[in-house]
Amino acid sequence: MKLKELLSERILNVFDEPTKRQYIDVIWDMLDRTYHKLGGFKSSPDKEHLIKDTSLWKIIRKGGTIIAVKIYKDKYGRKSIGSAHDGTPQGKSELIKMVVDDIRHKRMWGETSHGLEKFYVKQGLAPIPNKYAEKILEKPIISLDPDGIHYTREIQGAPHVKAIYGFLPPGITT
Repeated sequence: MKLKELLSERILNVFDEPTKRQYIDVIWDMLDRTYHKLGGFKSSPDKEHLIKDTSLWKIIRKGGTIIAVKIYKDKYGRKSIGSAHDGTPQGKSELIKMVVDDIRHKRMWGETSHGLEKFYVKQGLAPIPNKYAEKILEKPIISLDPDGIHYTREIQGAPHVKAIYGFLPPGITT
């Protein structure tokens, strides 16, 4: 790897609304593409909500172009609500690094399904029992799966099967 390539990469930790507004169009499009096959990005109904309802955006840039992003909100610790990449091998790799780093430092939890759930399991991230879902999410749960992991809840008017993976958030006791 050339020194110039190393210097052109940059990680931005974005907390403030003005900086989020600077990147929202690119990030919203990236989220839309990443979640398209799953029926769309459901964590926020629109760009304004995503800006105001989240606490941290971790953005990876290479040569001034955003290649990966991970978005969090403060809720019983750091809740991961979305992640995306630009479709390039490097974008995918950088996103994986962010997720692995979160797991290694035991600093996040998130609601998941489909491919991301399989990835979490492969990385050794443990599921949080579904009996905690309603308390953690502070949202009604339609049903709990007998597997003790999955549950069904309504998201934007439709039922979705989900699971929570990560580290039992502070304030939630067994």
